[in-house]
Amino acid sequence: MKTQNFINMLVSNTKKDLSFILPDNTRLSGDLHITEIQNHSVSSVDCGGNPHQYDETVVQLWINEASKDIAEWRTEKALKIFEIVGEKIEYKDQAELLVEFGDSIHSTVLYSVGSIIETTRDVTIMLTVKPTVCKPRVDTSGELAGCC
Repeated sequence: MKTQNFINMLVSNTKKDLSFILPDNTRLSGDLHITEIQNHSVSSVDCGGNPHQYDETVVQLWINEASKDIAEWRTEKALKIFEIVGEKIEYKDQAELLVEFGDSIHSTVLYSVGSIIETTRDVTIMLTVKPTVCKPRVDTSGELAGCC
């Protein structure tokens, strides 16, 4: 999901409960915080020697496992954080939005937004893990060739 699409979704779903669900169906709850929003510019070269450049927006989630508090998450709370960050750094609207999360049970992973379930009362962000892929190289005729 693109960063601007995610922000637009928050804007169009004000006053709704917001939750995040990991691929193992764990609903993130407890003293949950967005601790940081990061802009990443990635420059890479694939196994065929082809350069690539792209941008990512990473939303870092954290649960204070020592706390007994239960954070209430609503779309406007997340939107306010995006607005505060947006005053300090410029979002890349077409950057893929990723969610970083890890705790004492789950290893820290960069999750993609797999789907968003919107109802009249809440918004549920279903997180997924994209598999590693080989970026096929292009041969001299412009046809895709196999992986290296």
